[in-house]
Amino acid sequence: MIRNINKKIINFLIIFFLAIQFFIYFYNQRPLSENFSQKDITVENFSSIVLSKSGITKIGSKKLNKIDEDNIYLEGNSYLENDEYKIYGENIYIKLKEEISNSNKPVRVVNSMGVLKSKGFKNLDNEGIIIFKGEVEFLID
Repeated sequence: MIRNINKKIINFLIIFFLAIQFFIYFYNQRPLSENFSQKDITVENFSSIVLSKSGITKIGSKKLNKIDEDNIYLEGNSYLENDEYKIYGENIYIKLKEEISNSNKPVRVVNSMGVLKSKGFKNLDNEGIIIFKGEVEFLID
């Protein structure tokens, strides 16, 4: 009789602990519908070299913000520099996949012929074209 009661107590405890383990397992599972947000990546006083189809370009900024895998934003005083020109401006957006950079803030471009100032620019690096916005002033060296 005592043996029978002990078996029932042991069986009850085993089932009880298994039930607790199943409860803990299912309680700790994250739902598949939960969204995970990525933190924004920001780097201050940034300077780097980017290799593109058109060659090597140096980029720098007071603050670099990574928008997503293909887009970055150079906040504050920034520059783009390669063998042909140096672009100094503010708040420059760069689309890495299309190799397009642009800004709606005043910009200064220095090349072998002189210095150009404008109210903004769009650089189509793949095509070797820079489109300037607003009034453009060119000073020949």
